[in-house]
Amino acid sequence: MVWAAFSFNCQVGLAFLDGRQNYPKYVERLENHLMPFAEKIGGRNWEYQHDNAPTQTSNATKNYLNSKNVTVLEWPPMSPDLNPIENVWGIMSRKVYENRRQFYSVNTLKTAIESVWYNLESEILQTLIMSMEKRVYNVILRNGKTLNY
Repeated sequence: MVWAAFSFNCQVGLAFLDGRQNYPKYVERLENHLMPFAEKIGGRNWEYQHDNAPTQTSNATKNYLNSKNVTVLEWPPMSPDLNPIENVWGIMSRKVYENRRQFYSVNTLKTAIESVWYNLESEILQTLIMSMEKRVYNVILRNGKTLNY
């Protein structure tokens, strides 16, 4: 598994995750990756969006985020249409495995993932962020049904 985050103008370093994930590991990831990234992008004028997995919505995680004054974007669980990182994972997967590329070691796969991540065009990420208002509107129009985004 891989964890990542991005803003309009930059991307956080990837975090490759080993083993079963739980809230202490998630909080550690936030402390070691998200918080330094937040300082890099300029303080507190941002909101964090995660995918509402149980480790991410635990009381311990909420308490940690509250202690750091992180505003978490409220949105319905099981809504990949409303989470731009899900689109990023799809784009990256297509690029990593283009031309039916196969990987025979974890390190080679990690290297390919990092290469794609660090070479993503900033316009892709900016377009995904700018599309959020339209996505929310369209999900409401469709009564919560899946979009083809």
